Amino acid sequence: EVDHDLEFPDPMPVVGISRSAKGYCLISVLETMKTYSAEEGLTEEAIVTKLRICRYHHLYLHSSLRNNSSGTSRWGEFGEGGLLWGECNGKSFDWFDGSPIDELLCKVREIYGLDEKTSFRNVTISLEGRPQPLYLGTATQIGVIPTEGIPSLPKMLLPPNCAGLPSMYIRDLLLNPPSFDVASAIQEACRLMCSITCSIPEFTCIPSAKLVKLLESKEVNHIEFCRIKNVLDEIMLMNGNTELSAIQNKLLEPASVVTGLKVDADILIKECRFISKHIGEVISLAGESDQAITSSEYIPKEFFNDMESSWKGRVKRVHAEEEFANVDVAAQALSTAVTEDFLPIIVRVKAVMSSHGSSKGEISYAKEHGAVWFKGRRLTPTVWANTPGEEQIKQLKPAIDSKGRRVGEEWFTTTKVENALARYHEACDNAKCKVLELLRGLSSELQDKINILVFCSTLLIITKALFGHVSEGLRRGWVLPAIYPLSKVPIFITSLYFESR
Repeated sequence: EVDHDLEFPDPMPVVGISRSAKGYCLISVLETMKTYSAEEGLTEEAIVTKLRICRYHHLYLHSSLRNNSSGTSRWGEFGEGGLLWGECNGKSFDWFDGSPIDELLCKVREIYGLDEKTSFRNVTISLEGRPQPLYLGTATQIGVIPTEGIPSLPKMLLPPNCAGLPSMYIRDLLLNPPSFDVASAIQEACRLMCSITCSIPEFTCIPSAKLVKLLESKEVNHIEFCRIKNVLDEIMLMNGNTELSAIQNKLLEPASVVTGLKVDADILIKECRFISKHIGEVISLAGESDQAITSSEYIPKEFFNDMESSWKGRVKRVHAEEEFANVDVAAQALSTAVTEDFLPIIVRVKAVMSSHGSSKGEISYAKEHGAVWFKGRRLTPTVWANTPGEEQIKQLKPAIDSKGRRVGEEWFTTTKVENALARYHEACDNAKCKVLELLRGLSSELQDKINILVFCSTLLIITKALFGHVSEGLRRGWVLPAIYPLSKVPIFITSLYFESR
């Protein structure tokens, strides 16, 4: 399975670039996540590298870029800033003034129509003790940045089933090597993974932006709730296993660096247990048999499936017992009406079908109209003789659509069937509304837990990425390299956690 959701692609930030005595600064604001980061002290090559791999929504250039070291207001192809000028030239961007972070946040509020009081969480990662990001030339030559004719390095470091979110994490790790403490934690987790003897979870990967967007818009369906529960259950499963919990504890700090959130291990498990239990109390899980699609001997199965499959099996019946019961009663009434008004005609038609040009008829589902009608022709007898089925034929009337137009010459219904069908549709609509109300209510309740859900999702993505890297490293016969703090060794090895023997 590829951990990539085409309906919810990675959120594109609003990006601002400024310059100070420390160097270049890249400010990135994610409206979806309500977060921002400001990476200061970057070289010109580093800022261009980040721009080249970042898909942004809007690009803003601060007026400080126009001023070079000599104090003249000039920014162009030659001299200081020429590389950045070449990257931005021809692209759509706007200039802005004032305090870079505050002004860019104001721009974001304007773009997305947010309230002035909308706050954004600072998730800036400290550069202290961290190596410089890869240079543009280096990142291009080794295949971290997609380049024609150069094999992709992330694809070499991971098995084929680790595309999408895990691959993106490895790519970001290569481009922006972490501090020694974080790198050591990652390597120790990899070391533990090498000798693991137990089975591992599936590692359900959900983009953090998707979690936030769906919960805030209250559009989480039962499938996504089940996936969220899977994430939480997998976190708890790892915690309950001695080997896996040791790995999980090592990866809390790397997850904290990515999300900007500090979560204690005990609190993490406590919250996972609470949220998973709450979802399980509302959402209908696999194996529950109290919400079978209605069936009737004489009504096509497809009709009931189309009417009920969009809301049954979403939430536990106990939360909408009245609405579900009303559907059952209405369905039984419809089945009775169809049996009483249409079945005698079917029996009569079958009795006289032997001769050429005789009557024809069947109970049919008109899918485009969501209706069960009688479809037949040549039903009127030559002589009315009070034989079985004649009374029901007299009750038939042309079927009409929602606009009051006759559907066709062969489609018929009766007043009893029409009324029963209307009551069944109303009952289904009420049940569907109740189910949506329950799903939206659960979304509202989980909004206070968004930070924990984001952290859990990120933790599983990191875990899956590293398990994939270890698996590929062992397959290729790689070994773990030695890493050292920057103060001891000028070159800090973090990009590859395995190296050839």
